[in-house]
Amino acid sequence: MVCGRALHTAGFSGNGSEREQSELTRLAPDRRTIVVLGSLVFGMTVASSILLALEPGPSAPLPGVTLQQLERVASEDRLFDIPAPLDWRAIVIHDSRSQAGSADSINKIHHELGRGGLGYHFVINNGTEELDGLIEVGYRWQRQIVGDYLEGEGAEWFHKHAIGICIVGDGDQGGFTDDQIRELVWLVQELQSRFHIPKQAVFLQIGSDDPQATSHFPTVSFQSQLLGR
Repeated sequence: MVCGRALHTAGFSGNGSEREQSELTRLAPDRRTIVVLGSLVFGMTVASSILLALEPGPSAPLPGVTLQQLERVASEDRLFDIPAPLDWRAIVIHDSRSQAGSADSINKIHHELGRGGLGYHFVINNGTEELDGLIEVGYRWQRQIVGDYLEGEGAEWFHKHAIGICIVGDGDQGGFTDDQIRELVWLVQELQSRFHIPKQAVFLQIGSDDPQATSHFPTVSFQSQLLGR
């Protein structure tokens, strides 16, 4: 459980050195813990049924590159300390379909798949590799670059117009932590508010497409907290 919340500005180290360790700065409870990551390399006219036909790209965790802390700032300021934003009209939320993971784990596999590194804009951790509830901000968000987290016809529209969020965990195999859900709600609300994204344009793809599978994501509770009618 994160008591005080801090924001770490960090970058992927190109030489693969060991992760530098540092204590989190304790801030007021209304802060959000966000780690900003660097890269290893440099409306709603689309129906939701198209999104359902697309497959999330593989994101199984692998040993990741290191993070190096540079500075700490208020999370709300850092979240929108970005270049001119792209034309964001929607939000897509995936689970990692793995019990463990983090942004650097997913970055590794996406890099090996030729995606130029982490395909998502944000990753929310479950405590297996990074602090529970920690929001990691990828280089695509920092630099306002389109995402790369879907495969199939229609993926291009979502990559250009939908902010990609990955929450670490497997919706078919187990639940998500309270910290993860709390931070996900906060992040989505902030993005909705800033870019005027309606709740109908927040898409969940959690777990498999098997109708017999039991989802461990609190869908009803989450959707009830989205902004808009």
